[in-house]
Amino acid sequence: MNNVSKSNTNGVTVQMTTTTHTSMQRRCRRNELFVNSLKMQSGCSLCQMKPMTEAECRLLDLNHDGGGRVGQWAEKSAGKTADVARLVWSGASLQRIADEIAKGDFLCKNCHCMEHTDPPIRLIETEAYAKKEIENFLGKIVTE
Repeated sequence: MNNVSKSNTNGVTVQMTTTTHTSMQRRCRRNELFVNSLKMQSGCSLCQMKPMTEAECRLLDLNHDGGGRVGQWAEKSAGKTADVARLVWSGASLQRIADEIAKGDFLCKNCHCMEHTDPPIRLIETEAYAKKEIENFLGKIVTE
C-alpha cells in the first residue's frame, strides 16, 4: 500500500491510501472473471439455470470428477488433470483453464448432487410395510 497526500479544492490535505495489486492477484481475478463469464453464458447443462450475477456463479459446479468410479458420468472425466478452482487461484493460463473446463459440463448444485446419487434400491415388501405404517399413524392422528 502506498500513502498519498492530496489537496482538495478547499486546500485541505487528505491522506489517501492506494493499493497496487500484484501480478498474481491480477491473473487470479482475470481467471475468476473468465470462468464466471463461461458459467453465465452456459448455465446448468441439465436444468438450464443461468446465473444472473457473479455471486450466483458459485451455484454452478464443473461436473467431471469420475475419480476412477464407473458410470456414465465417470467416462467423461477420465482425462481430468486438475480442479478448475485450483487453476483459477494459482494464476494458471486461460488456455489451461479452458482445456480443463472442456472436459466437463457445468451443473447447478442440485443437479450435480442428483447426478452423483444412486437411486435407492427398494423392495416391494418394504415399500408396502412403510406405506401401511404411515396410513396407520395418520389414521390415529385423525381419530384423536
